[in-house]
Amino acid sequence: MKLHRQFVLLALITALTVPGLAGAAEEGKSPGHHGAPDQKAAAHQDKKHSGGGHNFSGHWAASLDEAQKLKVDVMHLELDRDLVVLKAQEELVQKEINALTARDGADTAAINAKIDELMAVKTKIMRARYAHILEMRAILTTAQRVSYDMDVLARSGAK
Repeated sequence: MKLHRQFVLLALITALTVPGLAGAAEEGKSPGHHGAPDQKAAAHQDKKHSGGGHNFSGHWAASLDEAQKLKVDVMHLELDRDLVVLKAQEELVQKEINALTARDGADTAAINAKIDELMAVKTKIMRARYAHILEMRAILTTAQRVSYDMDVLARSGAK
C-alpha cells in the first residue's frame, strides 16, 4: 500500500510539473495536435481536394483565429492535467490486476474487483475526452465544425 501512495504522489507531482515543461518545449515547435495539420493530414487534405473530394472548407485547425488558438491551448492543458493522473491510475490498477493474476491461488473476486476499479478509471478518461470534444466544438464556427466533426467521425477509437 505504501508503494501505491508513493506512486500516486509521483503522478500528482508529474501532473503539476510536466504541462509547464511541455509548454516550454513546444515554443520552438510547430503548433500541437490542434495546430497546423501534420504531413499525414496534409497528404489527406491533398487527396480530398484532388478529383472531386469533400470538405472544401479546409482543415479546421488551420482556420483558427488567435483567440480560438489560445482557448484550444488552455483546454488542452486542462485535459492533459486531468488525464496524466487518470492514466497513471489506469496503469497502476492494470499492474495490480497482473500481480493478482500471477499469484498462486489467485483470488477471482479480488481480480474482478480490480477490473471494476480499472473500468471506473477508463470511464473517467473517456468522459474527460468526450467532454473535451464537446468543449472544442463549442468554440468553433459552423465551417470549422464541419472539418472537426469529420475528424472526430474518422477516429477508430480512444488514444
